[in-house]
Amino acid sequence: MAKRAKKKAVKRSTAKTGSKKSAEHTAVRRSKKASPKKRTAAKRTTTKATTAKRKTAARAAASRSGRKHPTAEPSKLESAAAAVRGAVAGAVAAVADRVPWASGGLDAIAFLEKDHRRFEDLLKQGQDTTERAVKGRTELLDTLTALLNVHELIEEKVLYPALKAHPEAKDIVLEGYQEHHVADLIVNELHALPKDDEKWGAKFKVLTESIEHHIKEEEGEMFRTARGLFSRDELQQMGARMARMKAES
Repeated sequence: MAKRAKKKAVKRSTAKTGSKKSAEHTAVRRSKKASPKKRTAAKRTTTKATTAKRKTAARAAASRSGRKHPTAEPSKLESAAAAVRGAVAGAVAAVADRVPWASGGLDAIAFLEKDHRRFEDLLKQGQDTTERAVKGRTELLDTLTALLNVHELIEEKVLYPALKAHPEAKDIVLEGYQEHHVADLIVNELHALPKDDEKWGAKFKVLTESIEHHIKEEEGEMFRTARGLFSRDELQQMGARMARMKAES
């Protein structure tokens, strides 16, 4: 009996030991299996974090490259510079023309401005006329037309082509050509309209406004730009050519 009890005790002990070893072995296997998963999960976390950082950096870079820094157009800068130079040159020319020892005749700008003052006087006279002044309107319109034709021809043959060669002056020159065309159309309509027609005065007023606007444009941006682009000698040579053309007309 004692031997049997001893054998049973040994079996139980062995069973317990085996069971404990089996449990330990299972735990080790589970630990080994779990470790790669944890490492994989850690790698995934690291990869996601790295990817997120790269995307953030990429967005930031894209945002920086997408921003447009304000840059001034070269033509505008050149036009402004030419206008400033022209304003200074105009002031110098105005003083030089007044001194008794100034050599040479009027430069191109001064020559054209002299014509402008004549136009302004004639336009004012035309606006002051009434429907009864048929003869006066006819003579005034003939005088204005003759002077206007020569003035436009001089500008379009001398000053405009020289200015148009410079990009900063091209647009204002093209506008000048069109404004000449509009003035010519109105002048032709005035010649065709009876001088005692009630619409004649209104149409003459439109011509006046058109020419006054043209004068303002020329004596502003265009002439300032011309003085900034051309030397005083060049402008005087242009002026001499304009004087010859006017004398031959």
